[in-house]
Amino acid sequence: MLKRPLKILYLAIGVFDKGGISRYCRYQIRALRELVGEGNVSVLSLMGPSTDDFEGGFDVERSFRGVGLRSEVDFFLTGIRKALAMRPDLIWSSHVRFLPNALLQRMATGAYFALNVYGEELWGGRLLPLYRRTLHRADLVVPDCHATADYIARKYGVQPSRSQVVWDCVDLQQFQPRPPRIDLLRKFGIPAGGRRYLLTLGRIERRSRYKGYDRLLDALGALRKRSNIVLLYAGTGDDLGRIKRRVLEEDLEDRVFFLGSVSEADLCDVYNLADVFALVTDRGPRRGEGIPLTPLEAAACGTPIIVGNEDGSREAVVDEVTGFCVSPRHPEALQRAIEKLMLNDRLREKMGRAARERIEAEFSYETFRNKTEMILARVAERPPLN
Repeated sequence: MLKRPLKILYLAIGVFDKGGISRYCRYQIRALRELVGEGNVSVLSLMGPSTDDFEGGFDVERSFRGVGLRSEVDFFLTGIRKALAMRPDLIWSSHVRFLPNALLQRMATGAYFALNVYGEELWGGRLLPLYRRTLHRADLVVPDCHATADYIARKYGVQPSRSQVVWDCVDLQQFQPRPPRIDLLRKFGIPAGGRRYLLTLGRIERRSRYKGYDRLLDALGALRKRSNIVLLYAGTGDDLGRIKRRVLEEDLEDRVFFLGSVSEADLCDVYNLADVFALVTDRGPRRGEGIPLTPLEAAACGTPIIVGNEDGSREAVVDEVTGFCVSPRHPEALQRAIEKLMLNDRLREKMGRAARERIEAEFSYETFRNKTEMILARVAERPPLN
């Protein structure tokens, strides 16, 4: 229970698209609304609704036209006006992009300032000098994983006392083990009968090649003798055409299938089609993940996961218990992990059960909400603003 009621101005990079950051923001805003009351949380979203968004809507006070000078200036000015009129106790920025906005709003109102940070926008010194110099001025930085927390402490001087890791969460009612839906195989034209399915899911974009979509195709090619392994790509993006051309050029069209954009209604069932889920990312300049949500959702569905060991992805798995954590630089390690899981039914089932149990214990929405409440308790300890 909070010591006093709080008013919150939330600056969202986006809440409508199906990206991991937008999902994180939606969970965060939901938790804040439950904890302080919906009427006490005002949400501005830089990205407005577009095609291929979540099928269900999401209430915000105002959305804008996305990245671009006019839209961002409008977002900035609206945020200043809202802060001055609202006099929030807490300004919560969902992205480091809004750091200057939120700092000015804090200076104008005296509000507490919390800032989310993830992975890709930080790795490799990508931040502009202004952001690097001011990141440590947030009252609290909220990394989505310990890898990010360690990095900002080392690289940008954000002391551990000024940060609190809040792992992403999974809706355990939406994502749970279910029997595979054979009609989905027919819907996507995927062969059935004695096959083992390796799934990856996400935005298949040029700027996201670090997510390892090519690595999985390489591994499948190296495992040609295992003719029962089928690779499923779920998602769309501007790099999808190139991946499809590779499949044709390497004569793998009977082993690789593309599911396109998956609706929320089908998402759990798509995870449950998979025998193994893989997202093996690498880290470098403008490359890398915090803790990706898709392996967590797959694990919640009782599916063993394979992730990379260079970024926050490694926190999604307990190596050799709920799946495998492998180096993206060593193709043989990925191939061995896939082969080991696909060939050993007992191991796959054991790891799948352990994966679900870990999600229940450490990544539930209730755990996420409790950590959010701890942050609000820090704000409520401050004297009320005049």
